Amino acid sequence: MEQNLPYVSIGLIDDQYNNRVLPFLGKIDSGHLFKWFIVLFWKLASYVFLIGGVYLTFKSMTGDDGYLETTLGSELITGAQKAGGVIGLIVGILLSLVCAWFLYSITKKRAEQLEEENYQSVLHFLSHALIPRTITLAGELAFTLVFYVSLLQLVASLDGYAAYAPLMDYMSVFLSIPIPGMETVAGFVPTAIHGDYDTIEITLRLAIGGMAASFVILLAYYAIREVYMYALQIVMNLVAFIPKFAIPFSIRNRQE
Repeated sequence: MEQNLPYVSIGLIDDQYNNRVLPFLGKIDSGHLFKWFIVLFWKLASYVFLIGGVYLTFKSMTGDDGYLETTLGSELITGAQKAGGVIGLIVGILLSLVCAWFLYSITKKRAEQLEEENYQSVLHFLSHALIPRTITLAGELAFTLVFYVSLLQLVASLDGYAAYAPLMDYMSVFLSIPIPGMETVAGFVPTAIHGDYDTIEITLRLAIGGMAASFVILLAYYAIREVYMYALQIVMNLVAFIPKFAIPFSIRNRQE
């Protein structure tokens, strides 16, 4: 057991030093603390999606800016529109709760898979595990949110007035990620939920286009992951080739 203080040994301090400090430093040196932190962050994010989603689902209904006041409380709407808005509210609550649970489930599962990854070094874990799994998770989350919003746009189109989409702001975060071609795809995604039987063809086209765009987004993220893994393999092969190239070159220089 290592002695902590100079010239004097105090059992309690030495025990804490050997049982607490040294193992902690060992985890830092080995890099396992880095992996533990990333996995913990992903697990916490999964609960944020679940708890935050449930909170937003019920919180966004009330208040001056809530759905009940701004959408159902308007004096300008007809009885049929109010009935459609109530249907949109009920369906929106159910779909929002399902969406929050699905976001939680996806993130939790990916965190568990990341935790099971074999850890060799920080650089290897970052390049071979964290980055590709982050790309995959981002694509799955973006797909879920875009499909959720598009599905509620379909509900609003069918009820002729509105649908309740409290998790819509989540979608904007993923659509703002600078990915080539994403701006074009985002143009097919609904940015506001509304319905009107006079323009039902337009709103239905917007809902169906958003659903199709969600699958395009998912495919794009998986394609990005494949391109990244291919580029990583090229880099790894180049790194492995450097010694084979450098040794003959060094011998030739000595002979000259």
